Amino acid sequence: MKIRAISVQVVEPGLQTVIAERLILRLCNIVVRVSTEDGVEGVAGSTTYLGAHAVASAVAELAPLLVGEDPLYRERIWQRLMEVSTIVFPPHAIAVLDCALWDLAGKAADLPVYKLIGAQRDSVLAYASTLTYDSLGTFQREVELALERGFKAVKLHVWGDPERDIELCTAIRGQAGPKVALMVDAVGSYNLTDAIKVGRALEQLGFEWFEMPLRDQHIQSYRVLADALDIAVTSGEVHTYSFQEAANYVNRRAWDIVRIDAGISGGITATRKAAALAEAFGLRCEIHSFGYTLAQAANLQVMGAVNNCRYFEFPLPMGGYDAGMRDVIELEADGTVRVPDKPGLGVEVDWERMDAATVARF
Repeated sequence: MKIRAISVQVVEPGLQTVIAERLILRLCNIVVRVSTEDGVEGVAGSTTYLGAHAVASAVAELAPLLVGEDPLYRERIWQRLMEVSTIVFPPHAIAVLDCALWDLAGKAADLPVYKLIGAQRDSVLAYASTLTYDSLGTFQREVELALERGFKAVKLHVWGDPERDIELCTAIRGQAGPKVALMVDAVGSYNLTDAIKVGRALEQLGFEWFEMPLRDQHIQSYRVLADALDIAVTSGEVHTYSFQEAANYVNRRAWDIVRIDAGISGGITATRKAAALAEAFGLRCEIHSFGYTLAQAANLQVMGAVNNCRYFEFPLPMGGYDAGMRDVIELEADGTVRVPDKPGLGVEVDWERMDAATVARF
């Protein structure tokens, strides 16, 4: 089996997201199709917040490295692409190509990816991942809706103002009660002093983890923060090229939880490696999945095959990330999501709808 062609399209469903009050993001879906001479096709998607056309262009430039190769030699192809990554370009490009190759392999084997890897479980507990809303009242309304729908955990994308954020988290803990797992993502908003202050408040409130309080690049500050706090400290995921970067932070004891996204950081291949790295140090690897359905599915397939990821990140609003799909990820009555069990990534594209929202092809 040989790769015959690779195509990429930029899909803009019109979804706009506000994170940490200062970031207004237009979410695009970069959809890649890898076709073979045997008629098997792998499909994957990467959700971008900015620079969608740059990602798609990078995929198109990388495509000649794959054409003519056996798509089942995923590790060899991945290693070749990682050699190219020494030149700066959007990390999503390697990630989405790798995910498409895993989708293709699953379809060729007539197995969902998580069973192709080696299944650990068929469902994962989900947490509702909020946007950043304009007021405490709006946060409370969205959290109430999430709990009514069956979520057992909620992550807040806070404002980035330490005093307001502590007030917000205190109010949400009082609303949710002691049994609901709560997390915070500050999207790199704080300096070290403020991060320690907020982190200590979160400890008192019984929050489960403190995500990206600082910019990911501040490794020494993360080490100081992790030493100062009992709450688990973890990174963001949007700056990571692959799992190797996590090794530096884990070795320096700067992160208590490893964080990665198959659609951003090296694909399913790298995400498996990140989970194994974390497991070797006795740590969790909480896999990011805030994005469109194809990206969610790729990450969920890895979650089904590892034992040190506790949660699936379910982005709010529910149904807002399903554009162009026949299959979507749905919340079960018990607060879990099922790992899609169709071959490959387990979800089918509605190409008529996906093409209708496409704004560029490469």
